[in-house]
Amino acid sequence: MNIIINHKTEQMKKLTYLVLLLPFIAFGQSQDKNYIKTTTYKVPSTSSILTPSLNQAVESTSYFDGMGRLLQMVTKGQSGNGKSMTTATEYDAFGRQLKEYLPYVSQRTDLDYIDGALTEVLNYPEYQGKVPYEEKILENSPLNKTLKKSAPGLAWSMGSGKEIKIDYLTNTSQDGVKLYKATATWNSAQGVYDVSLLSAIYNEGQLYKTITKNENWTSGLNNTIEEYIDKDGRLVLKRTYNAGVSHDTYYVYDQYGNLSYVFPPLVDNPATQLNDLCYQYKYDNRNRLIEKKLPGKQWEYMVYDKLDRVVATGPAVSPFNGNGSGCLITKYDLFNRPVYTGWLSTNETRSVLQSQLNNINNNFSEKRLSGGTVDNINIGYTSVAFPTSGMKLLSVNYYDDYNYPNAPTNFDPIEGQTVYYNNTVKPKGLQTGTWLRIPDLSASATGELSYSLYDSKDRTIRSKTINYLGGYTTIDSKFDFSGKVIYSVTRHSRAGVGEIYIKDSYTYSDQDRMIKHTHQVGENGIPQLLAKNEYDELGRLIVKRTGGTDLSGTNPLQKIDYTYNIKGWLKEINKIDNLIQAGNPDDLFAFKINYETVENTVYGEIKPLYNGNISETFWRTSSNDIIRSYGYKYDDLNRLNRALYQKSGSVFNSYDEEISYDKNGNITDLSRNGGYDGDFMALEMDRLAYSYHPQKKNQLMKVLDYSFNPEGFIDDSPDGYTDPEDDFAYDANGNMISDQNKGITQILYNHLNLPIKIVFGSESNKIEYLYDAAGKKVQKLVTEVGTPRSFTYLQGFQYKGKTLLFFPTAEGYVNYTPAVYGGSLGNETVITPESYNYVFNYKDHLGNIRLSYGLDPVTNVLKIIEENHYYPFGLKHTNYSSGWNSFQRIDEKVSLRPGRPSAPLEYKYKYNGKEFQDELGLNFYDYGARNYDPAIGRWMNIDPLAEKYDNSSPYVYTVNNPVFFIDPDGMRIRWATWSDVQKDEELSKQFSSRKEYREARRELKKEYRETMKNSETASAIYNDLDADSATHTIYAQKTTGGDTKKTESGGTNIKIGIGNGSSDYLDGISSNESNIQAQIGHEGGHAWAKMNGLESELKSLDRQTANPFDVTLYNNALEKRERFASHVENMVRAELITNGAQNMNLLSQYFSRKAVYTGGSFSKIEYQTTTYKLLENNPYNAKGYLSRTYNLPVTKK
Repeated sequence: MNIIINHKTEQMKKLTYLVLLLPFIAFGQSQDKNYIKTTTYKVPSTSSILTPSLNQAVESTSYFDGMGRLLQMVTKGQSGNGKSMTTATEYDAFGRQLKEYLPYVSQRTDLDYIDGALTEVLNYPEYQGKVPYEEKILENSPLNKTLKKSAPGLAWSMGSGKEIKIDYLTNTSQDGVKLYKATATWNSAQGVYDVSLLSAIYNEGQLYKTITKNENWTSGLNNTIEEYIDKDGRLVLKRTYNAGVSHDTYYVYDQYGNLSYVFPPLVDNPATQLNDLCYQYKYDNRNRLIEKKLPGKQWEYMVYDKLDRVVATGPAVSPFNGNGSGCLITKYDLFNRPVYTGWLSTNETRSVLQSQLNNINNNFSEKRLSGGTVDNINIGYTSVAFPTSGMKLLSVNYYDDYNYPNAPTNFDPIEGQTVYYNNTVKPKGLQTGTWLRIPDLSASATGELSYSLYDSKDRTIRSKTINYLGGYTTIDSKFDFSGKVIYSVTRHSRAGVGEIYIKDSYTYSDQDRMIKHTHQVGENGIPQLLAKNEYDELGRLIVKRTGGTDLSGTNPLQKIDYTYNIKGWLKEINKIDNLIQAGNPDDLFAFKINYETVENTVYGEIKPLYNGNISETFWRTSSNDIIRSYGYKYDDLNRLNRALYQKSGSVFNSYDEEISYDKNGNITDLSRNGGYDGDFMALEMDRLAYSYHPQKKNQLMKVLDYSFNPEGFIDDSPDGYTDPEDDFAYDANGNMISDQNKGITQILYNHLNLPIKIVFGSESNKIEYLYDAAGKKVQKLVTEVGTPRSFTYLQGFQYKGKTLLFFPTAEGYVNYTPAVYGGSLGNETVITPESYNYVFNYKDHLGNIRLSYGLDPVTNVLKIIEENHYYPFGLKHTNYSSGWNSFQRIDEKVSLRPGRPSAPLEYKYKYNGKEFQDELGLNFYDYGARNYDPAIGRWMNIDPLAEKYDNSSPYVYTVNNPVFFIDPDGMRIRWATWSDVQKDEELSKQFSSRKEYREARRELKKEYRETMKNSETASAIYNDLDADSATHTIYAQKTTGGDTKKTESGGTNIKIGIGNGSSDYLDGISSNESNIQAQIGHEGGHAWAKMNGLESELKSLDRQTANPFDVTLYNNALEKRERFASHVENMVRAELITNGAQNMNLLSQYFSRKAVYTGGSFSKIEYQTTTYKLLENNPYNAKGYLSRTYNLPVTKK
């Protein structure tokens, strides 16, 4: 991809300097403004295209004033109608940007500066009268602290009372903040710092106190968050309120600054509740986290090699049978990349294992070896690192080439694209293959091999998985010049015979928005329209036409309309007031969301909400044409308290749900109506009372249903009042192992805490699972009264026995009906051919599948296949819209007919799009990492990411707001999306369109891959971040610098600039080369340090109250963190230079700032530039700075 950046300057020395470096080409830009013009080509070209069309390039211009401040951004032709998108900026008299305007569509198609942009944006029809900007009120000081912040929209505008408000204080005696002190004492015998705990009360004025009041706040303490920060910038208390009662989460650190304890709100006596309710962490003498304990779970340990890589974690049961004791092993190559993993059976303690690692002085890493075997399996690697024997192999990763067992050998062009691999060109740094074992009781070497082939731009043009049954799934993708997929071809076979061919084709607008997606089964099959999309001027999807063989979209099965509010939040799917729209197919489904407006207050219960919570949802289907709705009521912690059901012509609450919680969010009471949708009365279906373990207060022990209704939750109590035995039991990892209500007497788990066997009373009734080593389900075997039936999951293709059931599409799934054969054995003839029938899904804002529909292949009539409507916590409504249609073969023809027990719907992906497992009355949703019971609104296992939500019980579902959230999949390192950028105060000003940000992100990803390829330090750091339980998000930004901040959930936001103009310094030589890769190292160092507790968030100094001691603490903390990150950066630079990086030097000094105490009357401090020398003989001391020699045979300049 070629990017040409042009600069026009006036009164801007920095930009003038850049002009000397870059070609000056300007066409039509305003001649009295400084600007940067960027052209990103979408088609190959050997020279600059002077006036590219919209399908040839994306052009944008950023205008600046004489002080270098952004005035306006114009992106040519990127609106839905081909007009230019403009973002205006204004500053107050002090140069502060108090208003941040939304982008709007001008009536121009050029890149010229618009003098009246601030007026035009206010008068833009979509924004008129709606206040299209965010606004801030800052305190009157040089610190410019935000006191109020309003969002776009009249309802949220400044002065509406619905702003976010922030107060900055210090603690008082009335706050009663407890001072917990953790003292770490070295235990040499165990190689760990033991921790003791003391408590007191903080004196007044010792903590910074920040009060944030959300948009729903009116007065008092409710709807506020109080955060107390100590002088080292560490969060020690986060306090929230519900009904005026405080909910405190304490964070306790040892004398070295390591996080030692977290006390969730339910903790009232830490000394006696540490092991049952608190988070505990222990470290070794290298400040490495070596042991941790989560609430309700046994102690876990980590063992490191001398390169500080985690080699062993435990304790872990056997992946093969769920029994035994052992640990999980990870082995690395010389670049710190994990090359294979396994399970080691051992009863040794962590200290013994660590001692063994400490005594190893060589052979830390594995290398490729032809014929190398581990666990009697040829994997093509050595086995010289700990442990050298006894390990059961689980997974293998391959990088850089295809010289490994069973790797591909054919590298012919794929869809006309050259594979990036030959004798001299190899995909260095890329993962080329993976082998994942399928652990089973036999401990056989069954597994699945996957590999990827790349083009010269590192794009995956083929991915292939050879499944454990001997079949395969191959996906070949065709890309255009800019990286968009033009089409993909999927070939699938269950066991190596009977291949299925699928082709997905895509077309795009000039703005690179997908406008058509078609799907074809069989090389000679008839393409089906999956989606024909239309967008409004602002680029939002407003129409989607689905279904049918008319690829123009003129006669779709459904035309789906979308509307949004000014903030971009979804408001409506189709028109809830009328399902019949002239000239279009009758709508089968409509859905509506209210936020800050309420249509039915239900006698004052339901109120407008301004913080993003949903106040009402409405739905309507053509099957009965009745508008139904839920109104939602929340407590002051945004937890759902009541869902009030209404329908047209009725005021009775047929499907109400009401919930109460303890301080940790555990449900204490849950009531439901249901089973009857009449106009005159509601039936109580559930009245549940929850009882918890007296010490492990997050673990549910018993649920009693006082409703005497057999629907909904099924209680094993004989009379609804008494139940002498506990319903639930748990293992040492907090997994539920029995449920008396469902008749579950045993659940056995694997090393990933996934169930491998669920027994209902006896072995004659059980469910057994097979997973690959990464935890992906590949088989479910259901035995009912001794009769087994199996379900197989192969890359989305789902089978019952050996018969294909369905496979997914972007808009639903394809249902398969097998052929019928006749004739004698060996002379079979096809009586009725196999049939592929498309099913389309309507989904709501949470991804819940609400209605499925398809075309009857016999009558050619559109029919509803199934409806699903849910209580907020996921239980399905009954009594109305409960029938279904299914594809059935009758009279040698496949048609859609009313369902019956012998013709069930095999597609069971429903709530949140997850699979509902109803076999043997299990009634769990499978979310991949855990199983969820919608009848009681709880998980059956501890959250693998529990530390991200340490103020809640690890069994809580979606922080008890299932109307707004779905369960996250838990990516650790993720790349920021356009939605993330729009929510970021700084980046939303830098980028005017999704396309512009995607291009910046693509450029950063390219440099990221190069850095990972050529720097083992960077690779190790980002691998550590990727393995963390918290989420680390990487953002691209236009500036030349970077910034890393810790998030509330314990992760980081890593911002890396892609602009030119940064400098390296070595002996006075300045390279003036863009050093994105070096920034990746520097900001990665910050993120890694924050993740490991080595770097706290730096608290800004108060200019009016700061004292010399505060200044010293600030400067020392700033220097320590920047020296650490700069050291990591130089390690990365050294490796990049050694591997051939040009125009890059070591960083000999780092320019920063320091605070100087002046004692002035208005500002007691000022900030000055300072320099940290980095390449002196002994630049790092014993206080935690790393020491490492920069091994550079030749420094290239």
